[in-house]
Amino acid sequence: MSDNGASSIPPQTFVECGICKGNANISWFCKNCPTSLCDACATTHRTTKQYKSHTIVERTYTVLRLFGPAKIAEQCEVHPEKDISSYCNDCDVPCCISCLVQNHQRHEISTIEDKYLDAERRLNVYYKQLDTDVRPTLDEMEDQAREDVKEDNFTVEKVINDINEFRKDFIQNFNRSCDDLITEVNQISKKTTEAFGGIEKSKKMIDSLKKEIEKKIERGRLDIIKYQPPKLESLIPTIKRRKKVDISFEPSMKILEVMKESVGKIEFKEIEREVVHKSKMLRSVHVQKLHSFDSEIDVTSMTTVGNNMAWVMDFSSPTMYLYNDEGKVVRSVTGEGSKGINDMAITQSGEMIVTCRDDKVRRVSVNGEVSTMIDTAPFDCYGVCVTDKQEIVVCMSEQGDENHVAVYSSDGRSKLREIRGRDGQGEHLITHPYRVLQNGQDLCVVNYGRNVVCVDERDNVRWVYDGKQAKLEESFYPRGICVDKYNNLLVTDIRNHCVHYIDREGRLIQVILTREQTGLMGHWGICVDDVTGHVWVGNPLKKVVIAKYLK
Repeated sequence: MSDNGASSIPPQTFVECGICKGNANISWFCKNCPTSLCDACATTHRTTKQYKSHTIVERTYTVLRLFGPAKIAEQCEVHPEKDISSYCNDCDVPCCISCLVQNHQRHEISTIEDKYLDAERRLNVYYKQLDTDVRPTLDEMEDQAREDVKEDNFTVEKVINDINEFRKDFIQNFNRSCDDLITEVNQISKKTTEAFGGIEKSKKMIDSLKKEIEKKIERGRLDIIKYQPPKLESLIPTIKRRKKVDISFEPSMKILEVMKESVGKIEFKEIEREVVHKSKMLRSVHVQKLHSFDSEIDVTSMTTVGNNMAWVMDFSSPTMYLYNDEGKVVRSVTGEGSKGINDMAITQSGEMIVTCRDDKVRRVSVNGEVSTMIDTAPFDCYGVCVTDKQEIVVCMSEQGDENHVAVYSSDGRSKLREIRGRDGQGEHLITHPYRVLQNGQDLCVVNYGRNVVCVDERDNVRWVYDGKQAKLEESFYPRGICVDKYNNLLVTDIRNHCVHYIDREGRLIQVILTREQTGLMGHWGICVDDVTGHVWVGNPLKKVVIAKYLK
């Protein structure tokens, strides 16, 4: 502390000494010059004959304000005749002694010296990070960009030469290629139409019911008293909206694909550009809590259906609930005979595939009819997903070394294969499968409370994420998992009360949706609405939070 009670400002790396221009130990200030001084120059300044009359004091906010080059004279906005002396942390405003008495009694108050010191420390850290963190990243990105441009230019030149060389062969196959493309587009349209077949079926059922009711009323018989038509909600099918189909024709790429098929001269090389990709993702991550509500049950699993709605499940409840983003129950379904629901996936046609605690996988039709598809005993069935081939993938656990992920046919009658996750040494890394999803052609599996394992179509391990990249206080304890439209993964961490945002190669992008950002503890169930881009996160305390996580 200085004689006047002001806190001295520690040495700063971004402040220069007025004499030697160095930036080490800038702790002093000459009122006469006026300039900041390092320890060595302050000693020299005091002992040099021509400067002996100069007054050298500790470098503080008050000194800078009164004698610094800018001579900052900050008076109170409310009481202009008085200087700022304090800072109200509750109101986040500077104030004078009169303000303290009139408006800030019982508030948390800091001296203006301490507040200035904190701000200067913060800027000092930021200033250093510009050189230690940002500049090296920019340099790395610049070097990578130069290499990318060089390699891209070479690739483009080679492709152009190949195109010219094989132009004649391409023209001969042009009509066939166009026909194939038209067939492909028609197939996309056909799939989209088939996905909503349940709607037309429900409409026909409504027309039939109306005619039946009209006949009963027209006959005027007493049997209408006991007549109970189907529940209205059962007439509304559960349709999961397909992702928006962006159909476009790109001549250059289609030409290359046709040439590859016909002559095999063009090779595509996938180039990793990690620095640029990660930088873009970091710039786009921005968490904003939108809404929260209390659920009827604990939230151990969630599945979105689009349109700002999601199903909520609990392993100890036989009933699952469909909520809208205002927290209102839109629909509920109960699995008869089930002790609880572990997970649920939705097929292309809108049917729900549900894993239950009684070792049964059940199908819920678009009209709400529940039927048993698969008996997984002696295995407990946990996570489930439906692949783009409409295969049913189920996590099979609680049998020690026999645990695996099973792939079934779309009707559940045939077990096609088992996934165990073989590494380079032939070891099985899928040991406690709890949740599973498809990402591209890969399967990503959560080993309960341990890690996330990604395997390819041949059951080879592509990567393992163990949470160590995040450097959090507690060990990684994953529970829920979902994938967004960028093929990045969101994994809940129940111990660290957060979500790990991971790219498709198993690299951490950022820790998001923390307890501080969402007010949520014990993150478990999670899903992403691809239409709105909103993420839903729930916990075993019946709390659901809806948030944005990308700009």
